[in-house]
Amino acid sequence: MMTRLPRFRLPIVLALFLAAAPALAEPLHIGLVIPQSGQFKPLGDHVREAFRVWDTANPDQFEDIVEGDDGCSEQAGTDAAAAMIEAGINVVVGFLCTESLAAALPLLSDENIPVITLTVRADIIGEEAARLGWKFFRLAPRAGSEAEIASDAIFRLWADKSFALIEDGAISGRELVEAIRIDLENRGLKPNFVDNYRPGQATQPSLIRRLQSAGVARVFVGGERSDLAVIAKEATRQGVDLEFMGGDSLHAPQGDTPIPDGTLAVLAAGATPGPEAEAARAALESAGLIAEGLRIPAYAAAEILGTIATRMQYSEMDLDKALRTTTFSTALGPVTFDQNGERREPGFVLAILQDGEFSRLSIEEAARIAGDSPQ
Repeated sequence: MMTRLPRFRLPIVLALFLAAAPALAEPLHIGLVIPQSGQFKPLGDHVREAFRVWDTANPDQFEDIVEGDDGCSEQAGTDAAAAMIEAGINVVVGFLCTESLAAALPLLSDENIPVITLTVRADIIGEEAARLGWKFFRLAPRAGSEAEIASDAIFRLWADKSFALIEDGAISGRELVEAIRIDLENRGLKPNFVDNYRPGQATQPSLIRRLQSAGVARVFVGGERSDLAVIAKEATRQGVDLEFMGGDSLHAPQGDTPIPDGTLAVLAAGATPGPEAEAARAALESAGLIAEGLRIPAYAAAEILGTIATRMQYSEMDLDKALRTTTFSTALGPVTFDQNGERREPGFVLAILQDGEFSRLSIEEAARIAGDSPQ
């Protein structure tokens, strides 16, 4: 009896041999370009693990799965793209860094190989892909949508309350708060107070005094989780009653000082999976893995490609067209891509901290928060 070789993590040399062999009808060769070393290696491991779990539960959907190295540089992107082309890959998942993705996209697109990114949020990548016709698909949330979700939450929940927008002076925090402010003012809602603060401090007494003088009751913090924790602790010490909201940077380890329960956050959908992720959670747990980091988004990518692999057995539909015209049921919920490869569904969700953990804000909780007495 012939022993079936493991199909996962095939070396590039073996992949070259397979690419030269007679192909099965409509095979789907998957490439994973993920960090193999360095600080982002754990995220690369998440992608590999999620694909392995899905592949084990759904054998024979993919012809093979070949790994390449994402070194998070322009040269690494070029090298990885060349390796994927030589291996005869049909679609690539990965390229976790903007630099490597930007370098690889034109090369892979020229060979009609779509790329699905799980992490790169920069709006400029999507804009360039649309302008140049790159075969780009984004499961990661688009950066600009973070401000859109935050401003909508403030408008719905805080419109009749005094609120402040504050930021830590970093480019990301400043741009996020400015985008929120502009969007709110375009909708006729102005913050009562806008300010910045010095990050990384052990206390924030002067900031709390300024917020108290402004008479605000709600504060959006464009900064890190650790800074919000210090601000909230100082507010409690001074007896100033404040409630907080922040961006995706709040999805971080708790640290020595916790942030208060009831804090709202605009988080990437993959960071706080909904009920649609239960099957993926169970599959990961059966393999001894926690549904954290990139495991759920990567599992969703495997589900998307599994759906396409099944369809390609019965039709002549082009892979790129299938990605742009199909509604996929995934661990992230329904996924549809527009003609520019951007996901149509919101990439961020509004979450609330309860018992030290963020979970998606329910309709009932939103109604309660919006119905609080004006302050």
